[in-house]
Amino acid sequence: MSQLRPPVTIASAALVASTALALVWAASAHASDDTVPLAPIVASWPDRFAVVGTKSEPLYTERISFARSGDDFTLEIDVLSQGNAALGTQTSAVTVDADTVHWVEGCTKTEALCENDTALRGFLTTALVVAAERAGTLPASGIVRDLHGTDVVCINDADLYVIPSTVTLHPCFDIASGAVLGQWSPDSHAFVGATLADGFHITTPAPTHL
Repeated sequence: MSQLRPPVTIASAALVASTALALVWAASAHASDDTVPLAPIVASWPDRFAVVGTKSEPLYTERISFARSGDDFTLEIDVLSQGNAALGTQTSAVTVDADTVHWVEGCTKTEALCENDTALRGFLTTALVVAAERAGTLPASGIVRDLHGTDVVCINDADLYVIPSTVTLHPCFDIASGAVLGQWSPDSHAFVGATLADGFHITTPAPTHL
């Protein structure tokens, strides 16, 4: 396996030192499709990141920005038509309180269901993994894959959720930052669904606001 090459801009020399060991460990010990222990990877994640990317559909494009700032996770999706006309903006936010994820904005269910919703999926799923680590329920292992030249670790949907998705999609996290970059389909053996197109940018630590 080649050296890890995530497109990360590091804004802090101290953070470089703190993540270097995790990167060297992953690069030297594991190849794509290897099963790896999750605990050391998740423990190495910084508590701040920001990601900017796109996701293209046949009739529209999504410009996606999401970030972690400590226990707070935010997501903004701007939808543009083929002619770049604005079609609307979706904003979502969750926070991790101790070892529990709470919706702050964007849950479309009732308040009671959102409060106890454990089926958090998509680009905010890092919050669920952080909560699982604190609760001692982190899955034991994940699988290393390559997404647009970036090493990610994918977690089996059935290992992460009490009720697995009816369409099996495994969330995949940037090994260096913990940001969700894509969803792996074991049925099609490809990245599908909420997956960023090539050319995304990750910044660590994250700015205060998106």
